[in-house]
Amino acid sequence: MRKLLFVSLCLDFIWINSAVVLIDRLFPGIAETLLGQPTSWAARQTVSLVLLAALRGANVSIGEWLLGYARTEPPGRRQWANLLLGTLGFASGIWYLLRLSEPGDTTPFLFMVENSPLKLAAVAIFSAFYSWCGAVLLRFEPRAKFYNALLFVSILPLTAINVIFSRDAMIATMLARAASRGQSFPLEKAEAYVRVSFYFAVLLVAIMLTLLYFCRERPVAEKPIEGAQSGNV
Repeated sequence: MRKLLFVSLCLDFIWINSAVVLIDRLFPGIAETLLGQPTSWAARQTVSLVLLAALRGANVSIGEWLLGYARTEPPGRRQWANLLLGTLGFASGIWYLLRLSEPGDTTPFLFMVENSPLKLAAVAIFSAFYSWCGAVLLRFEPRAKFYNALLFVSILPLTAINVIFSRDAMIATMLARAASRGQSFPLEKAEAYVRVSFYFAVLLVAIMLTLLYFCRERPVAEKPIEGAQSGNV
């Protein structure tokens, strides 16, 4: 039970912290008005922890809802794969959604580079599907493994399209991110990262599919027999 409590707290902190970051990015004037200065990383974490404690105290918890089935299982059942892969998927989808709020992000998606409404919508849908796949794994839903396998396999053509058709955009994005943090990032290093990105994606997908093999799904509820419904034996 301690394991499930820890995972539940992590899940709640992930979405609460993401909401705090998103609000701070969309409405930076709120933090400056209340604190007199832009919000720091430490301040965001502190606000997130306070909100987490308040919501848990009010019995409001998405994490508890996601782990509802896991808590009903008897001890000894294999849950680690669902908890690990589900949490990673849930968090990754939210992280991708947060990137939509970053100004000037030119990470390519399919054949789109610039932040057009079409690209934002496509990334938002993909990110939401990513989080949803993680959620159904955490809830041990039927067909959760199928949906996650479909998601993982789709990463390969997406990566291949970026490497083949948007190579320069990928390199420019790496250099721009390093520059925004005040760091230097050699062009040769960025080119090397792009060259191995597809092979890294293949390795990552293979690892995730291996973990997915150990995941479980809750039994599908059996439909009542018609004769039993009508009282016939």
